[in-house]
Amino acid sequence: MMTRIVTSLVCSVAPVALMAQQVDLRSPDEFISVEGEIVGFNGVMLRVQTSVGAISVPASEVICYGAGCIEVLASNDFGLTAGAMIDVVVDGSAPASSGDQTLSVGFESATAGGLYRTVAGAFAVASDTSATVVVSADGAAVLSNDEASLKLNIVDDGGDADIVVETVSLNGTAAQQYSGPGDWITTTQPGDQLLGLNAFSVIVAPNAGISEISLNDLARVFAGEVTNWSQIGGADVSVLPLQLPTNSDLWAQMNKLVMEPAGKTVAGNVLTMSDQAGISASILQFPGSISIIDFAVANADQTIAVAGACGIAVMPNAFNIISGDYPLARPIMASYNTAPTAPFAAELFDFASTDVAQGLLDREGFLNHSAQQQDPVLKNERLGGLLNASLDDAQRAAAAEMFQVLFDANRLSTTMTGGAASGPEGAWNRAMMIDLAGLVSGPEYQGREIVFAGFGASTSGSDAAISASLGAAQSMQAAFEQFAGAALASNEVTVSPYGFGNVFPATCVDGQVAGSGYTRVEVWVR
Repeated sequence: MMTRIVTSLVCSVAPVALMAQQVDLRSPDEFISVEGEIVGFNGVMLRVQTSVGAISVPASEVICYGAGCIEVLASNDFGLTAGAMIDVVVDGSAPASSGDQTLSVGFESATAGGLYRTVAGAFAVASDTSATVVVSADGAAVLSNDEASLKLNIVDDGGDADIVVETVSLNGTAAQQYSGPGDWITTTQPGDQLLGLNAFSVIVAPNAGISEISLNDLARVFAGEVTNWSQIGGADVSVLPLQLPTNSDLWAQMNKLVMEPAGKTVAGNVLTMSDQAGISASILQFPGSISIIDFAVANADQTIAVAGACGIAVMPNAFNIISGDYPLARPIMASYNTAPTAPFAAELFDFASTDVAQGLLDREGFLNHSAQQQDPVLKNERLGGLLNASLDDAQRAAAAEMFQVLFDANRLSTTMTGGAASGPEGAWNRAMMIDLAGLVSGPEYQGREIVFAGFGASTSGSDAAISASLGAAQSMQAAFEQFAGAALASNEVTVSPYGFGNVFPATCVDGQVAGSGYTRVEVWVR
């Protein structure tokens, strides 16, 4: 499942400065072993100059061996400290056992705590792991084998915990943690992992005169910058935003998903109501009113579509939320403030993406994010739109290929971001790929073809967008074949990559990594 990385530095041709800072970077499990000179650090990844070129490795997953480690820590100008790595060993001895470690787990809300306890309990009795797993009634867990043990203690204050189970935004900007699919799928120490999924719906009074709203305008409404619906294309009616109490979990999550990514705060004069039932009733009674409430309780007749930066409006439904097409999905993730030295935590939280765990969480009110097929009617509407679209020459060629390739295929909800990824984006991708790997091993996929369809825009034009989207699909194919190779081979499943650039994307959710060309990779099956 994981590719071993081994390179060596040819010292006879290296300059003196390079020899002086030569180091040996190794993970405790020996899967990563890189020798060379540390030449950069971006806060997450170490850049190492080796005899075969520059290689990036995650600092938090390696031990630095050799006297060069001390030299580079003392003299570097890129902010590298010993705390960024697992350990620093000057004498170059073999890696020690990861040993015992105790970490605390906290929760942003009771709902997050319930989600964690369900996953941990199911993992103890249903998972395939080499570790012995013991989980107490409150969710405290001990995971151990002959070499190491990890204790997860439950704490009340999530803010001070080593691992926090919390709602995480996929909007706005975030630091790069992964350079590509090969990083987030093979790591044994992810920064975040997806456990559960919910979403918000935007409900609006009928007389507002709008059927969709952008994320940016939604934040502007609650910040008090939009006071009349005519300012954003609606009726000449005053805007009346309604919100839940500011000390509620849902308000905090709304603030994190809508306001913070836009750099805005909720205005002090927004009308507060005690519960979602009262808000839903008030939307019908109060002219120009708008609110953001839980998808599970929203009245579909009051709900409007939400658009990202490019203006593609998407309605909230199960498929659109699970695929990430809908911008107001609420992923609940395990976010690591302290990286475990043993891989048991990653195994536990990866288990959340299996069918067993998702089936349990579905019964507890979370959206089951296991792969599902899109309604064929909606799929056909999208492909049919290609026939009457206004396209340039490059897009026309891509559209013709898209129609031909996907005409007899069905889209799965599994959708991932390509290229560089933040911690939350990598967690989303990892969960989707774990689910897809389980899917293709089933008898119904015997002899079938999985299509990775890349989409993305480029300021350099359609040709560049198509090329970038194909590259993203090819990278995703390589990672998936590495991750699920045994299942693909045994079931005779093939994987094919295509790039369609900016031809009829399903959504325009932006990437979190600043300056990164953003691509999305949809999964289709035929």
